[in-house]
Amino acid sequence: MDADLKERYRMAELIAGKIAGILSDEEITLLEKWRQASPGHEKEYERIIQRLKTDLRDTHRLDRGREWELFENKLPRKRRILRAWYAVAAAVLVAMVTIVVFRTEKVEPATPLAETVSKGMKERKAILILGNGERINISDSTLNVLVETGGTEVFASGDIIKYNRKDTMNLSTVEYNTLVIPRGGEYELELADGTRVWLNSESKLIYPVRFSGDIREVQMEGEICFQVAKNEKQPFIVKTKDVAVKVLGTLFNMEAYSDTRGVVTTLVEGRINVSNGQGERVVEPGQQVVATGDELVVTEVDAEQFISWTRGICFFNEASLEEIMEKLGRWYDMEVFFVSPSLKEAHFSLEIKRYDNIADVLGKIEKTGRMKFKVNGRTVMVEE
Repeated sequence: MDADLKERYRMAELIAGKIAGILSDEEITLLEKWRQASPGHEKEYERIIQRLKTDLRDTHRLDRGREWELFENKLPRKRRILRAWYAVAAAVLVAMVTIVVFRTEKVEPATPLAETVSKGMKERKAILILGNGERINISDSTLNVLVETGGTEVFASGDIIKYNRKDTMNLSTVEYNTLVIPRGGEYELELADGTRVWLNSESKLIYPVRFSGDIREVQMEGEICFQVAKNEKQPFIVKTKDVAVKVLGTLFNMEAYSDTRGVVTTLVEGRINVSNGQGERVVEPGQQVVATGDELVVTEVDAEQFISWTRGICFFNEASLEEIMEKLGRWYDMEVFFVSPSLKEAHFSLEIKRYDNIADVLGKIEKTGRMKFKVNGRTVMVEE
């Protein structure tokens, strides 16, 4: 086997190990370095992930044989819990075919999620990236970190990050900071103008440490709730890759994850103007605008439900199980796979306290009798 193909097999093995939750820290680092080495590696990573999702159905039905049954029967019951289903997947260079080789000798029976998971979600964690590239890790345990950057004081604690402009400073250039929220985290931010910002899991905000000029402009990814400080002379603009929202002072929520239906903006108070390069719409309180491609679709909604996550309550109104599990995956830092793809389209109306134990959250859904959840590490399998 040539070196390139051997590397592909090795990386596919690591990807499968990541899904199974069995990689060491060194292996995780090796995989991440490989993904970042070239765009082609990242595409291959996504191809293998998709193939593993498909083949998971077959994995679940593997015939482990008489030898495994004898071994399993010798184990005490508590040791028969799921440790890992394990797979090796590789993309063959010439044929461009993904080959999946399952190591059945390492497969153990899956355990219902409710028996193994006792994780709550409430975890404040973030990475603050200063204009000079310095990275500061912030969490619940952070105690009164104070730094000065771009003529502004930055105060960070376990609850909030605040920016206070030093009026004595008169700088000609404006420095930008970036706040990154990983999966399983959340954080609150107060910008230099007094605007309050709540960042949900897997979100990012790029913003100036102080606002100058005729506008206040920030860029975002993920899901963020803004309570904008009023200043009619200096409009506040939020930009995503495809959409811009212009406000004077208001309360609204924006969801702009790369894997969702588009950019969703929900207005609670005030008035906003949403544009996407093809057109624009004025949005009133209680309205939601969804920007997809060249369309801007406005509907009436209960806007308070879309910012309730900032208070620890989440509502799903006839949402698909796929959408629900995507959100839970971000909040609790889990990878979710559907063994039965048809379950993705099952719809539910739920009210969830997002700091509850994840086993309790999924237990509510399991009680419908329509599906079961099984877990291995941070991997959750959904099956009939």
